Amino acid sequence: MQKVIRDPIHGYIELDELAIAILDTVELQRLRRIRQLGFSYLVYPGANHTRFEHSLGTYYLMNVLLDRLEVANEEEQELRAASLIHDIGHGPFSHVTELLIRRYAGRSHEAVEDLLFAEGDERPERRDADLPPATLAEVLDAYRLDTKQIVGYIKGERTGSGSKRDFSKILNGEIDVDRMDYLVRDSYYTGVAYGVVDNIRLIRGLDFVNDELVITEKGILPAEYLLFSRFLMHPAVYNHHTSRIAQLMFLNALEAFIESKVESESASKDYARQYALALRRMDDAEITTALRNAQGYPKEIMARIDERRLFKRALYINLTELDETVAEELSEEQRLKEVEEELGKRAGVPGGYLLVDFQGRKGDELEESAAKVVLGNEFKRLRDVSSLVATLSRVFQENYKFGVYTPEKYRADVKRAAESILWR
Repeated sequence: MQKVIRDPIHGYIELDELAIAILDTVELQRLRRIRQLGFSYLVYPGANHTRFEHSLGTYYLMNVLLDRLEVANEEEQELRAASLIHDIGHGPFSHVTELLIRRYAGRSHEAVEDLLFAEGDERPERRDADLPPATLAEVLDAYRLDTKQIVGYIKGERTGSGSKRDFSKILNGEIDVDRMDYLVRDSYYTGVAYGVVDNIRLIRGLDFVNDELVITEKGILPAEYLLFSRFLMHPAVYNHHTSRIAQLMFLNALEAFIESKVESESASKDYARQYALALRRMDDAEITTALRNAQGYPKEIMARIDERRLFKRALYINLTELDETVAEELSEEQRLKEVEEELGKRAGVPGGYLLVDFQGRKGDELEESAAKVVLGNEFKRLRDVSSLVATLSRVFQENYKFGVYTPEKYRADVKRAAESILWR
């Protein structure tokens, strides 16, 4: 049995029986209700595409790549399954809630073991024995796929089983089908004309040499386009100040909501961790409804986001404008929190109404620039064979910003306080 889905990016995507079974699971259907770009819709009204669509696109590109490679049928099925399910570990609003999930539960969105190996009470109750498998664990078991191998593909790690060739970087590597899809998809839905990537030509420029996936000479140019696209998309979309402000407001509200539950007598000591893990099974609507129905600060902040009454920029500078010692200090989460509290005290701003945003470290480079290229019989890094990539990688950090956000009435006082602390 096969089905065909029409995708605005890739055209018609053919689905085999396994893909259909995976898409019909509760875990994949949840992704229909998870926005791909978090709060970017507050900037770009069209940015309402979901992780479900992106998963389909990644699956399509995985198929295009596998059609070029000689892969054993079992490994091929596992790679296709991994491409569909690689984002099931995302919480509401995708990367927005990942920081909180990491802090409380120590899990990244790639750590999907608990979602695939759930047993007993953690599995949804089957209401009808005649229904198809309801969970991913059941589907993967029914098709006798190696779940540990699939997890390895999602994490970009070799598991030691299967082929001698290293397939671990196809889905999660320097140049992979995951980012090939999200760059063109995010560009399309935001209307930002920076996601111009020739994915098919890039895939034709990938091959195995010495059992390792590398970029061949004809893949260098499309790889340059991919990196240039990513370089431009970060300041324009992924780190746009409005979506960053909304994201930090939401995180503060959610953290306050969780902490208020922890402090209540009825909550267990492990409540924060359990709630963080539960976020990975919630969707955007569930968590926003919880905050709208909360009291105090979480309710107010959620109302501000709903009505787009966001905090304003009191200070917003390039990271390179900060002294290196100060920038290094601020890269630590604890120190950033201390600076946030100190600024609030100096400016007379109540707790929760001043947010500090540190977008990245000095010296960061584009990770894709380290992709391996084969020229003749010699292996090199992409940045070593492309002057464009070398330049992009070197100046990537110049896109990073340091921001201090607060309601309009505190703006001037916060700006003065920030300048006195940062340039002391």
